Parts: sequence; C-alpha cells; structure tokens
Amino acid sequence: MFRATLFCLFVIGLCGAAAGCESDTPPTDYPLDGVTVFVGFDEPICGGTFDWIEARLRWLAAETGLPASESPILFYWLRGETYDRCPPNAGGCTFENRIYSPLEVFSHELVHAHLSRLGSPRPWLAEGMARMLEDSRWSLPEYITTPSSLVEVSKPQQLNYVPAASFVRYLRDRFGMPALIELYAALDGVDAQGTPDVFLAVLGVDWDDVESGYFVTYSHDAVGSINCDFPVLVPEADTWTFPVDSPCDDGATIGPFLGWFDSDTPSTERAATLEIEEADIYTVSVRSSANVSVYVLDCDEPGEYFSAYGMQRTEEIELLPGRKRIQIVTDIPDAAGGEVRLRRGPAATPVAPGAPHTPGLRRHGRAWRDRADPS
Repeated sequence: MFRATLFCLFVIGLCGAAAGCESDTPPTDYPLDGVTVFVGFDEPICGGTFDWIEARLRWLAAETGLPASESPILFYWLRGETYDRCPPNAGGCTFENRIYSPLEVFSHELVHAHLSRLGSPRPWLAEGMARMLEDSRWSLPEYITTPSSLVEVSKPQQLNYVPAASFVRYLRDRFGMPALIELYAALDGVDAQGTPDVFLAVLGVDWDDVESGYFVTYSHDAVGSINCDFPVLVPEADTWTFPVDSPCDDGATIGPFLGWFDSDTPSTERAATLEIEEADIYTVSVRSSANVSVYVLDCDEPGEYFSAYGMQRTEEIELLPGRKRIQIVTDIPDAAGGEVRLRRGPAATPVAPGAPHTPGLRRHGRAWRDRADPS
C-alpha cells in the first residue's frame, strides 16, 4: 500500500526491496519509542526533538484509539533528498511505515504511517485525516466544498486537503473517533460509487443524511491539532517573559527545520504555554537582535492572536481566558538574543494596528511559506 502527501511515486529503480533507500553514506539511526529516525545530515539535533516525535506518536495513538504498531515507524530525515523519493512539489511521502520528509511535515506523514495498517481509503479520507491530526493549523476557504465532490477525487494532488479535513472532522464530531477508524478500514480500496454503501453499513446513515448534516453544521474553524505540551510560563505582575534565544541543546527546542533545499535557512522552534485568566487587552512586545517569528495561539480554540516577523514589534491584542501557546522560530545562523513580553493592559504609548492575522494559521518551519503546497 502506498501513502503520499501529494501522490508519491518512487522512481523505478530508485529503491529496492530493502528497508528504505540508502545513499553512499548510511544515515545514523536513532531508535526511539515507536519510531526509528534515520538522520542524513551533520547539523546537531536539538534537545527537544526526539521527545516531541515520541510524544506526537503517543498522542496520535491515544487520539485514534489505535495503539502504536509493534514494528516501529521508520522516519528518513534526510536533508535535500525528499525529492529523490517523492514527486515534484511533494513536501514528503509515506510508504506503509516508512516516512520520507523533512521535519516540517513529519506530523502529517506520521498520521499516514500510523494508519497504514488499516488499508488505503480514497484521498479525501486519507489526507483529510492526516491534515486534521497533524500538529498545525489550516484556515478553511470561504466557500464550502461538497463532500460528494471530495469523494470523487482519485488522486491526492487533485485534492484540497483542508476542506477534506473539515469533512473528516465533521464525521469524527458526529459519529466519534472509533466509528471514523472503522470507516477508514472499511473504505480500503473502495471507489467513489461504493462509498455510500459503506457509510450505511458502518455508520447506519445514508449519504444524503451525512452530506446535508455537514452543510447544516458547517464551521469555518481552522483544522489541525496543535501541540500544547510545553513548559508553563508563570507571570510576574501580569507579565509573561519568554527569551528569544533558542539554544539547540535546550530540552524545549525542536529542530533543526532544514527545509527542502540546500538554500533554505535552517531554523529552530521553541514554545511555552501560559494561562490567561481574564479577558482583556494585552500588549505583546518583541525585542530581538535578529529577525524572529513569534506566534501567540489558542491551545483549545482555533484562534491566532499574534504573528510577527522582525526584530522590534509592539502590538495590542485581545485575549480570552484559556491556555495559549507562544512560539518563537529562530534562524540558526542568526543566534538571536532578546525577549518577548506579554503584558496585561494597553501599550504605554499608542501603537499602530498590526496587520490582520489569518485565523488559526500556523505550521512548522519558516521555509514552508515559500512552497505552494508542501504537504
């Protein structure tokens, strides 16, 4: 069975029947809990990366109710070689339990690898499930894509993954994850014409009922499942302070995010969570010696409150109660220093309104932004 982020086809003769494609210099392997990582680059691996990989698989197993396989997932983290294994414009691909991708799209490909034992449903379900469960957020388009048109798509590269994830989320919320997993397995190899019969057999409802229910309850909320299992910041006098510098050996730093090309600037990510107890106006201040990306997101609701790239920035934002995630992306060569402060109350001096944020939009790695659809 073949999984791909954008309909991956291995070049004939590129790989043999061995466990993965190998270069002249065999990659270093790191056996983790449920995942073996093969590394083919020289940059140091940051202190929190392997913990994040293991935690993501544990979360995925708990979320789907499907235990991790006894055979480990094989993650080939080989810089600049994704295109050797996947077709152009594919950010990564998965073949059964083997993942070929940069770290930027690992959490998406991990869903494919984890569910590979269930079979190969049509792209709307395979890619919709992966997009819904990956560690990112994607905003929905203004228009509504009908489930019937999603089911008709036979090739992943012809599918808009975000509306597919929206429909899959609806199925999960209406019927529950166990039923969705059963449906995933039951739709293995089933074509568009046979899909309504499987819905009736597994879910007990006909296709028209499912589709009309989706329209009635349609939500523009962003899709994705971001991780908020990070250290908790404790405020002092209603002010949270988060350092900009992200030393690679720090246990809270994830990376390196190497991108897809040798020209991509490697970066690291560091995050923390904080608890907002009262709705109010808060002021975000960024002071850095080099350009950094800073994000403030809601952990439990699909909202993004702040996103900025630069060295100096001050902006007022309105926060509701609940857990928030603050995240900093730093280019490794810059070795940025400084801090981000979130303070309750308006800015001491008037600030110009910031650019409107795309609600809920957040993905891993800065190089991602330059690609049309790297997933």
